[in-house]
Amino acid sequence: MKSRLNALAFPIASITIVLCWLLFALFFHNPMNQALFVLGDVIIGVGILLIILAMATLRGGGNLQEGGDFTATTVVVKRGIYSVVRHPLYLGWLLTYPAAMLVSQHWAIVILGVLGIVSMDQITRMADEQLVERFGIDYETYMQEVPRLNILLGIAWKLRRRD
Repeated sequence: MKSRLNALAFPIASITIVLCWLLFALFFHNPMNQALFVLGDVIIGVGILLIILAMATLRGGGNLQEGGDFTATTVVVKRGIYSVVRHPLYLGWLLTYPAAMLVSQHWAIVILGVLGIVSMDQITRMADEQLVERFGIDYETYMQEVPRLNILLGIAWKLRRRD
C-alpha cells in the first residue's frame, strides 16, 4: 500500500498545483482579504527564488556528468541553499500551495493545497530514502546537519555552527 502511495505522490502534487493555479486564474481570482493576497504573492516569490537557487547550486556544485540533468549529481551538495535546507527545490514547490490558498482564498483551492502539501512531504521523505541509498553515510550525516524542509531552523543551525 505504501509503495502505491509513493507512486502517486508526484502525480498528485503535479495535478493539484496545476489545478490550484488554473482554478485561481479562471474562477477564484477575487480575494476578499487584500493582506492575505499580498502575503501569498510574497510566498510565491520566495518559492520561486528557492527553486532558482536550488537549480543553480546543483548545477554549480553537483559535479554533474556532461550532458546530465541538474539533479544527477555525483556528490552530496552541502553548500549554498543546501547548507540550510535539504530540499530547497521541493520546498519552493511546496510553498506554491499556501501561496495559491492565500491569493485565492477559496475553499476548493485550500482542499487541493492541503492534498498537494501532503504529497510534497511524502516526496521529500522518498527523496531522502533514495539519497541515502545513493550516497550512504555521507547523506546520513548531512541529514543530521540540515533540516529537510524547515529553512528557518536550518538558518539557526547554520548560525550556531559558525560560533
